[in-house]
This record gives sequence, structure tokens and C-alpha cells, in this order.
Amino acid sequence: MSADHQAPAFVVLDKNTIRSALSIELSLEIAEAALRKTSNGVASQDVRRTLALPGSEGTCLSVMYAALSDRDLFGAKVLSVFPDNFSRGLPSHRGAIILFDKENGSPVALVDGGELTGWRTAAASAVATRALSRADSSILAIFGYGEQARRHIETISKVRPIKRLHIWGRNPGKASRFAEEQVSAGFETLVFTSARDALVEADIVCTTTSAQEPVLFGKWLPPGIHINAVGASVSQCRELDLECVRRSSIWVDYMPMALIAAGELVEALKLGVASRDDIRGEIGAMLEGAIPGRTTDAEITLYRSLGVPAQDIELANFVYCVAREKSLGTPIDFEV
Repeated sequence: MSADHQAPAFVVLDKNTIRSALSIELSLEIAEAALRKTSNGVASQDVRRTLALPGSEGTCLSVMYAALSDRDLFGAKVLSVFPDNFSRGLPSHRGAIILFDKENGSPVALVDGGELTGWRTAAASAVATRALSRADSSILAIFGYGEQARRHIETISKVRPIKRLHIWGRNPGKASRFAEEQVSAGFETLVFTSARDALVEADIVCTTTSAQEPVLFGKWLPPGIHINAVGASVSQCRELDLECVRRSSIWVDYMPMALIAAGELVEALKLGVASRDDIRGEIGAMLEGAIPGRTTDAEITLYRSLGVPAQDIELANFVYCVAREKSLGTPIDFEV
């Protein structure tokens, strides 16, 4: 920090800085604000741009960018997406967000993109869960056992009275170890070798897998369940089958991106299983009161998440402001 106490010309905000700046409660507040701004015109953004790379389906370089009319900084997130990293014990999404000053266009910060993505993805699901699930939902089924599975449990338990977890994963050993962690965290937890059995009595299910083919099937869905589908981020991958789409009332985070990158929805629309009118709209519009939410206790609701650029930039603005106030982060000499 310079002698006149101005912010450094450029600062690196690592995962520890992000964790110092955030709490789950704050992340929920920020995620809801970003979802609202996506639908009410405050956010300017575009669909995710991807460059396919060698490897399994979904391996790519991803670029997302946005500006918010009520925030001082705009920017872009650049990530590598390597779904096979789950099997290597590595994060699947790795990269950074670069923030620019709106007054003069100068770059002011580089933010850990993987850590920020971890916070905002689960927070947005929890916001959607609070808006769409039944208020008394107490049994949460989790498909997957990675970072997002853990984060979804932590955040959703803040908005619904979760009393029991149902865990399923394609690797039973990893699923069992993950379940043991949740027991240690204080949750009654059951592990299932059958994904279908994991849905019995479930009020909410979150698919947080790297699956390229469906792991959740519509014929299994009990009345009234709420679904957060977050694991598949490119059109070639899908966690849900067509019957799941057909049976659900659907809300998305950002409609332009959902119509080209949510594989389940793209396929359903192409084959005539669903029409554009079957997608109720953006969750932000529902939060703003522009469109309805759940209408009956028996309705099956689906939040299809792809990640919205505005969420990243809203959250990055917040972390940057906290870092300035608390002198967090690492200033470096980077003037361009």
C-alpha cells in the first residue's frame, strides 16, 4: 500500500484471502443479488465461450465475462475445465478472474477462479433451493462426492432444515469416505449403492458429478422433489435424462446460455420432448417476482445451473472491496 493509502495498482487475491472475506451467509446474499441482476438488466454479460481441448467430453478452456452497472469493476474469468481431474484428486475447474477498473480500464486484481467458482456455484443452488423447494424439506440426496458435493451440503443446510443426507457416487469407496466426513460434520448420513434408492424419501437432490451420461432418471423422481443440476457445464455432457426434463418445472440461471449449453435442455428441445415454454424462465426473474415459482407441493422443480458470469464478477467485486479494507492479498508491480 502506498504512502497516500490508496489501493495497490494490482493485487493477487488467493484462496485464503477469499475465505477470509466470505462466509456462507454472505455468499448466499451475493449470489441472490447476482441472479437478480442477471434478470433485471443491471448485469451486462454474454454466454460462456469455450475452446475444446483433447481429453474426455467437457475438457476445455472456458471464458466468461460481465459488467455490472452498480459495481466499479468489470472483468472476465478464464478457466481450464478438466473433468478427469476428479479421478486424479485434483479440482476440475482451475483458473483466474481478472478485474478491471471501470473508470480507466486498468487491471486491478487477479482472483483465484477455482475458489471463487466453488463459493458461487453452491450459493446459487442454495438460493434456488430456498426459492423453489418445499419449506419443510429435510432429506437431501447428493450425487457425487467432490468439492461441490461438500459445498452444497454446507450451503443448503443453511436454507432448509436438513436432517438426513443420502449419498450416492459411482465409486462406492469414495462415496463411503465422503459420507463418513459428513457424519463427522454432524449429519445423519446414509450411503447408497443404487442412485434410485438414494432418492427414496428425498426432498432435494443435487447432481454434482462429472458424468457425461445421465445419472438421474425421471422415472425415479418422487412427487415434490427439488433438483439442483450443476455438474454438466457443456452441451456434450448431461446428468439428467429426457424424462427428468419432461416431468420437471424448469428454471435456469441465464437463459441464453441454458439454451445452447445445458445438454439435457438442448436435447429435449431438439427432440420435441419439451418446448421453450416448458422452461419457466430465469431464477432471478422468479426472485424479482416477474414469473411464478413452485405452485404445488407435488410439483417437481428443477434448477439447471451453468454458472453466470455476473455471479463471478459480483462476488469478485465484494472480495476485492474487503481485501482493500483489510489490507488482504498480495500487491505486485503490474502496470500495463
